[in-house]
Amino acid sequence: MQYLYKGSQSQERLNWLLAMCKIKSTDIKAAASDHLVKGMSKTHAALLNNVPAPNLTRALKTLNTYAGLVEKIKAHDAQHSQYYALRAGL
Repeated sequence: MQYLYKGSQSQERLNWLLAMCKIKSTDIKAAASDHLVKGMSKTHAALLNNVPAPNLTRALKTLNTYAGLVEKIKAHDAQHSQYYALRAGL
């Protein structure tokens, strides 16, 4: 499933995803930001940041995997908070 789209992320959320997946390259980070935060096409983001397009695509796939895990955790937490609220009679 695709969780990340062109222009769909805040810089803060992208920074958290980058921290989780440990992408180190500043050029890849800048290209990902240009694509996911600023809404630039993948091709233009890669060219602007001197990143090979396949490397950016691979990084975006990795980020999407981590974004999927975050969404699963959020769903799990929401389900459990409803369960505990019901048990407590709230």
